[in-house]
Amino acid sequence: MSSRAERLRDEILILEYRSGDKRALERLVSRWQPRVYRYILVMLQEENAAWDVSQDVWLAAVTGLAKARPIQNFPAWICRVAHNKAISYLRKKGQLNQREAALPHVDEQPDNPGRDPVCKAEDAGLVHECLRRIPVAQRSALILFYMEDLSLEEISQVLDVPRGTVQSRLHHGRQKMKILLSEKGYCHER
Repeated sequence: MSSRAERLRDEILILEYRSGDKRALERLVSRWQPRVYRYILVMLQEENAAWDVSQDVWLAAVTGLAKARPIQNFPAWICRVAHNKAISYLRKKGQLNQREAALPHVDEQPDNPGRDPVCKAEDAGLVHECLRRIPVAQRSALILFYMEDLSLEEISQVLDVPRGTVQSRLHHGRQKMKILLSEKGYCHER
């Protein structure tokens, strides 16, 4: 399904929910909960906390969806809610004292179908470990860009920062990831 068709589908589900169809909300949640949870899990690095915070996201979403204000870009909107809830959680836990430096873009490595699944899992674990060591602002930009496939403009909306700031955070995040991965002995070959 095309991106445009998916957005129209979300808009229709929102209209149906606002018209009283509770099943429309269930369909939105089942469609977006995996992405919301994944984003929060990578941000928080705690499964139980990620589950609790993702539930808070959907409680806030119910309130937000009930308002008459139109939601034109549901993916960006729900990611914004998830981001705000994750940041609130980190603030409460005192984990937002890291420097907000800009981060660079990590080169994507094409998936090699011949690679051992265990190696892929180890690589993913290594990436998540390195992400933990990156300041929250850059971590969130990297996650939204690489894991959630949001555009620069959508990330700008989610994080409520200019597009140039998103680009800077991605750039510095990539540089930091390259350094951290090379420290762990991971070499990216082109």
